[in-house]
Amino acid sequence: MKNKHSRRSLLAGSAAGAGGLLAAGAFPGFAIAQPAAPEVAAPLPVPPWDAVPVCTPSNTDRAGQGPFFIHNDERAGDIDLFRQNIRGQYDPRAEAGTELQMHFRVLDNSGSAACADNPLAGVEVYVWHCDAQGYYSGFGEPGEQTPDEPYRFRPNHNDLDNDASFCRGAGVTDANGVVSFSTEFPGWYNGRDIHIHLMILKPGTASRGRVRYRGEGHLYTTQLYFEPALIDQVHKAAQPYLRRTTHPAYAGVILGDERGNSGLRMKAWVEAERVVAQMQLVLDATQSAS
Repeated sequence: MKNKHSRRSLLAGSAAGAGGLLAAGAFPGFAIAQPAAPEVAAPLPVPPWDAVPVCTPSNTDRAGQGPFFIHNDERAGDIDLFRQNIRGQYDPRAEAGTELQMHFRVLDNSGSAACADNPLAGVEVYVWHCDAQGYYSGFGEPGEQTPDEPYRFRPNHNDLDNDASFCRGAGVTDANGVVSFSTEFPGWYNGRDIHIHLMILKPGTASRGRVRYRGEGHLYTTQLYFEPALIDQVHKAAQPYLRRTTHPAYAGVILGDERGNSGLRMKAWVEAERVVAQMQLVLDATQSAS
């Protein structure tokens, strides 16, 4: 694993700024935003769940697991990815994105009970997505990611170039099969519809592939989307989203209809200046995903 800059080396060359963001130091005039330390947050309130209409396995996404996946065991810095609050951004000078509270409920259809009565507890749920301006954490040197331009395999999604971990994290499902995250509503990068990556692993297992899973213990992977009207509402309400809605690519990236996608759109709504989103996922806990 390539790790050019550890979090400790960045801290040695710069002072912590307001709110725990790194001040400029490692790279002249710029620093990637990074939480100063993991925090213990109060559990997010989980809205009531809709009835599960059919206990059939949820769709996977033929676009694959990634790119830009990082397992907790291979993180570059000393920030544990197992945390509820994964908010943050690439550029600490930019406006913070709109808060997004995501709630996932994982159900098992492998037994005799109806899946709604069979929540899957104790599995690891990984999520990752770009920040409000279209940047991913962990990959690329400052300036290498160019969200307005079509992605041309730079930065390389096989190498970890920095130890930032904004907008990515993991959690363990509780007795009700539920895990929640507080993040920011994603922006977009040219060439992909707005999406959230999600992977479910058996406890203590690890993915050894950036784009396609390699290894044991892989239960499920997909990419999740949002209703176009909801995206447009959020992006046209505030910065830093608003200034990018005039880009020619914007009308296409909000549609959620790209080839091979899962068709899974999160139930989401605006509530008290934040977005709340839910997704129920049904899987067979006795089977590993292909």
